[in-house]
Amino acid sequence: MSPPFVLPLAELAGDVARAGGKAANLARAVAEARVPAPEGFVATTGAFRYLLEACELRPAIDRILRRVNLARPGEVAEAAAAARELILAARVPEEVAVPLAEAARRLGRGPGGQPMLLALRSSAVAEDGRASFAGQYESLLGVEPENAVAAYLRVLAGKYTAKAITYRVLTGYADEETPMAVLMLPMVPAAASGVLYTRDSADPEAPMAVYAVPGLGGALVEGAVSPERLALSHTPPHFLLDRQTLDAEVLSEEAAGRLAALALRLEKTFGAPQDVEWAIDQDGAPFILQTRPMAVEAKADGLPELSLGARPAGAPTPLLCNGMRASGGCAAGVVRLASAVLDIDDIAPGTVLITHTLPTVLARAVDRLAAVVAVSGSRAGHFASVAREFGLPVITGMADAFEALPEGLDVTVDADAGCVYPGRVPALLDRPPAPRAAAGSPVAERLARLIPLVAGLTLTDPSSPDFAPAKVRSLHDIVRFAHEKAVTEMFSLVGDSGRGLASARRLRSHLPLTMYVLDLGGGVFESAAGDKEIRPDQIKCAPMWALWSGLAADDAPWPAGPPITDDEAFDRTSAGIFFNDSKHLASYAVISDAYAHVMLRFGYHFTVVDALCGPDDSQNYVNFRFKGGGAGFDQRSLRLSCVRRVLAHFGFTVRAAGDLLDASLSRLPEHVAQKRLAMLGCLLAATRMLDIRLASEADADAWVAGFLERTDR
Repeated sequence: MSPPFVLPLAELAGDVARAGGKAANLARAVAEARVPAPEGFVATTGAFRYLLEACELRPAIDRILRRVNLARPGEVAEAAAAARELILAARVPEEVAVPLAEAARRLGRGPGGQPMLLALRSSAVAEDGRASFAGQYESLLGVEPENAVAAYLRVLAGKYTAKAITYRVLTGYADEETPMAVLMLPMVPAAASGVLYTRDSADPEAPMAVYAVPGLGGALVEGAVSPERLALSHTPPHFLLDRQTLDAEVLSEEAAGRLAALALRLEKTFGAPQDVEWAIDQDGAPFILQTRPMAVEAKADGLPELSLGARPAGAPTPLLCNGMRASGGCAAGVVRLASAVLDIDDIAPGTVLITHTLPTVLARAVDRLAAVVAVSGSRAGHFASVAREFGLPVITGMADAFEALPEGLDVTVDADAGCVYPGRVPALLDRPPAPRAAAGSPVAERLARLIPLVAGLTLTDPSSPDFAPAKVRSLHDIVRFAHEKAVTEMFSLVGDSGRGLASARRLRSHLPLTMYVLDLGGGVFESAAGDKEIRPDQIKCAPMWALWSGLAADDAPWPAGPPITDDEAFDRTSAGIFFNDSKHLASYAVISDAYAHVMLRFGYHFTVVDALCGPDDSQNYVNFRFKGGGAGFDQRSLRLSCVRRVLAHFGFTVRAAGDLLDASLSRLPEHVAQKRLAMLGCLLAATRMLDIRLASEADADAWVAGFLERTDR
């Protein structure tokens, strides 16, 4: 946070820490590649940090960002609005405002004293680097020099738009790792502008691609227009290989060749294919406005090259074809029309979005979209760049998309061939994905430092004298130590009169379930006193008896065979040397007259039921936890969805995440609590191995309907 806070662009070549990625790259392009670019100034990342400290904004912004959860897009938007409001309401400290205003006045005096408007552009650390942040931050064009300080605040606030926050989280950067610098340039009076890709694919023989529009290029990068596209040979003298012009010709072959020569110098300087933003002024002079590494799409190993419109063997007749690839790949999903989506937050996971253009706001949903099909836009747009980074298939130029693709239709999008097919096309979806170019994610680097402190295990032998708290080196060690000591206590030989689980008695029943019951007092009838085993009819505990009545119902689908145990624990045990009734694999119940805590181990999933059923309605509750399964995650999710829907039907408050479900009922009459526990018993019997049997949402719907018909009486 040390001054100077505003520096000439020429002094910051390659200095990403102070100038941010965009400004540091542009300064280096001028200094090393000797390309023409406007002279400008940079309000450094130090200025941004100083403003946050001087206005005491950092703690408030951190509190806001801690609320961000990408699974709740609406809350992301609320947090973003609150953070932006803080920035926009701040007063820029004089130490920053004064030199910034002076630099703006200087830039505003053009050649011969002619007044010029300014462009203030975002230049955050990490921008235009491994992650492009293409179109995620705000840049302002046509700014009056006297309004530069206010415009500066708006660019800083652009760091906290919902799309920028979403993109930053998905690319693995912490907020503190991406401080914002602001690049200030004089506006180029552009006759034409656009984007140039020095290599448009991983093919070493791939041509350069120049995308051009008349005037300023804002509509081009925002994905709102379809530009002229010129393909030029990569090696000098950069012959024109192809031209796609929608209306009048924008760029001459000679002008395109000059841009290609400048871009080749940039590629050699930076040592990688470049994504270059350019403009040509009214006198025909070219200017480089931005250069960054290009996310080049590599072809997956063993995948044949497909030409535009190619149809794989076994594929049905396409609904649409001859689209242009903005971002390659194949994906299947459910069609949603942008005209029917009231808010970007309403986009569900697995959506194939049909849209008129490719606005950058779509980056907010990049983790929920399966593919995008657009009427206009191009590969040169900012959202197309983001899509390539995330491997999201995008097709443009589909004029009939809204007519040919109705809402709710299942489709497969093959962006490599520019086609959309009805239904799922296995021949396309079974292809190996192309390798992602991005590597070295900041979150991966942080995890590499954290994992030894989290997952490392040094406490392995409970009999060793080193198995002690002083030898703990990780969170895993803590869990291992606590678990081992807890199990030792539970199974310690404390005698028949003790309260450890050594005094638990086996529940003898016809069910293929090994269960031990620990009576805390009043949980079994006096007739069972002194027995080493108990029967279900000797259980006095109201919630335990209600749960067991559901488990043992006449129509409960219990299979014949060995007792049901904890299969996961069995797998982890060396050689699996256990008897079927081993306490290590069994289920347990801790009971009293009105209380029950039951842990049921069913193969590869477990359940916990905790309940109190007594005469005081205000004290009664039923808590239920369900987790795991032996099938794949999709099938486990289907079973969890069935359980959730049944519980919600019976009034439970349900929370689910991954393959874990928590549900609760409280303040209910004793007889209602017992009925709900009996229902849970039926549900547990019926859902055993259900994850393996479910294959589709339709199966899940039918199962729920059948279960409710049997039990909702």
